[in-house]
Order: sequence, then structure tokens, then C-alpha cells
Amino acid sequence: MTRYMTFRNGIDVDVNQTFGELQFLQSKGQNIGIDENGEPTGEIKDRRYEVFSTAQRQAYTVVLPADTPEKDFTFRQKVKLVNPEFTNYAIPNNNFLPRVGIRITADDLVEDKSIDKVTKPSNPADTKK
Repeated sequence: MTRYMTFRNGIDVDVNQTFGELQFLQSKGQNIGIDENGEPTGEIKDRRYEVFSTAQRQAYTVVLPADTPEKDFTFRQKVKLVNPEFTNYAIPNNNFLPRVGIRITADDLVEDKSIDKVTKPSNPADTKK
């Protein structure tokens, strides 16, 4: 069973400083609801995507609400989180060392157009006449 710790005032994170650029890696699918008999209901509970942090040099799963449109970013495309919230978790196991991590939820995951600005190098041949 996953146990989530929450702090009274949440976890205050400067996303740009802590994570650097976020790059889209892949869709991790949808979380489908389960009824009281353990059967899938077909109801989408949330959508999950994996992003890579250039500052932390590791991948994180981002959980979006079910009503968010499905994302179709290209591999390593620069993205940003809309209204992210961070929660840490611990999953106990038999080795007495729990698996710990950060759960990232956000309202949306969108293309980061501010990072993808590419300047075209000048061609010295064009300036000669």
C-alpha cells in the first residue's frame, strides 16, 4: 500500500531551478477505475506521462486529470507543467528500506515554446556581393 506524506503547506518547489528543462519521454497510459469486485469499469481516473529533468538527470511521472486531452508530443520535446503540485511518497517493502519518491500532479502538460526558440545562423555567403 502506498502511503503519501503531505505537509501542512505543501512542498514549495521552484520548478525551473529544481528541474531545469523538462523533456517529454513517453505516455505511461491511463489509470482505469476498478469496481468493488475488482473489475475494470472503463472510467479513466487520470492520465500519466513520463518527463525527463535536465537538472536532476532523471525521469518523473506526471499525473494529469482524466478530462485533460491526450498528449502527443515528440520524444525529448520541451514541455512545462501547468499548476504543478508535489507530494512525496514511501512504499514499504520486505527489505526494510522503503521505495521513496516524488509524485507530481498538474492541471496540464503543454509545449514549452519559450525554450524552443532557435535562431538561424547567418550565412556569410549571403552577405558577400
